Amino acid sequence: MPDINGNDKHDKTYEVVINGTPYDLDDEVVTYEAPGALAFPGHDPAAIFTVAYKNAIAAHGGSGTLVAGESVKVKKKGTSFDVRLTTRS
Repeated sequence: MPDINGNDKHDKTYEVVINGTPYDLDDEVVTYEAPGALAFPGHDPAAIFTVAYKNAIAAHGGSGTLVAGESVKVKKKGTSFDVRLTTRS
């Protein structure tokens, strides 16, 4: 299966789901910004995201919420993100 860049999968890919859409990532560590960029490409730069995750590898458990500057390690398969876009008012 090709990854989000159209390249063939290799041994070090991580299968995640963002807002119900599957993605193959090359990096085990996912930052707060990455799911938002994939879920809402070309978003308003003034927008902020709410990024919730499930089934990840994190110090405080497998589920939680990321804020700016944070990251989480994903599993080879099964980590999911729910990303909501909000504009500042």
